[in-house]
Amino acid sequence: MGLLDGAKNLIGDIAAAADRALEVTGSGKLALALAKFYPGGLPAFLDRLRETGHGGAVESWLSAQTQPDQWQAVPASAIASCLPEAVTERLAYDLGIPDGRVATALAEFLPAAVAAESENGALKPQPNFSTQVR
Repeated sequence: MGLLDGAKNLIGDIAAAADRALEVTGSGKLALALAKFYPGGLPAFLDRLRETGHGGAVESWLSAQTQPDQWQAVPASAIASCLPEAVTERLAYDLGIPDGRVATALAEFLPAAVAAESENGALKPQPNFSTQVR
């Protein structure tokens, strides 16, 4: 195995560890991070996803009738386009993952986070103390 192969394996191991760490911290960590750094918090971020054509996916996460295997996905690229760069940087720091993994992690873990933060088809009251980063 060459030096380049070793570096690729190390990067893969780091990304996998970051994903496991995020999964262990649970959905509350994502909701709280968005509340801290996305202007308007989780509700505003979901509104932004709806505005960009992903309302069906958001509704599938909110619905108590939808099972996890029926949640619609939002591509990481669509999530990335809804996040200002400064918010991405702060989310990465807060979640303990590389900047380049934020959109991918949100695409993977946001459905469960939204489902955990919802009741009867609507979000539970959410904290909103975002720093209004743009």
